[in-house]
Amino acid sequence: MLRIHATLVLPLCLLGCKKADPPTCEETEDFACFTGVFSGLLGARLDGVEVCAVDLPDIPCVRSDDDGGWQMPGLPLDIDVLITATYEDAVPTVFPQHTSMDWYDWYKVMVPRSIMNQHANRLDVELDDSRGHLLFLAWEGLNLDGDNTPNVAGVVATLDPQVEPFYANGLGLAASDLTETSGSGSGGALNLEPGDHALRLSAPGGDCTEHSFHFLATDGAVPVPIVAGFATAIDVICPP
Repeated sequence: MLRIHATLVLPLCLLGCKKADPPTCEETEDFACFTGVFSGLLGARLDGVEVCAVDLPDIPCVRSDDDGGWQMPGLPLDIDVLITATYEDAVPTVFPQHTSMDWYDWYKVMVPRSIMNQHANRLDVELDDSRGHLLFLAWEGLNLDGDNTPNVAGVVATLDPQVEPFYANGLGLAASDLTETSGSGSGGALNLEPGDHALRLSAPGGDCTEHSFHFLATDGAVPVPIVAGFATAIDVICPP
């Protein structure tokens, strides 16, 4: 879910270390196949992460293996699909993806619930289980082998419906005094109403919607589906 990277703490999520190779999907012209590797914050591979395509009931859920590897074959071609990941004591996460990206290996990190609680505490809010959350991460380019590309500072986020976003400090923790991304390139919003939201990210070099690790952008805005009790993770390439 996005090439998903991680800073020290955000669950968008790639750590800056080389990951295990994901399983290899059997090639087919009729269906797409997602494949990737799940890790914890410190790089340990996670066995037993449950991965589901929740809006495609005919696609079976899968679990990551001993090396954190997972694959989900049989996805319809060229569609938006919601991928969820759940794991013990981790933040349940939604990854909005487009199946045209099935050539890409998804390296993802499951983050302890305590991290989301830290975001809330630092912003002086209480997490609402009836609502969902957004976490975004801005990077300069593709991560093709499990090694991060640089974060992008100076990125400003706007949400529709209008909600005030937060930006994370250099450790990836919410900081109430920031008005744009720091060197961690990360931010988000807490306690969003379930439903469809739109995210615009503007970097010093321009808008951040040229490449898609998420639902395809419309008029420069990334569609963000918010699900109650989940954090939606959006990974975006931004010009530096």
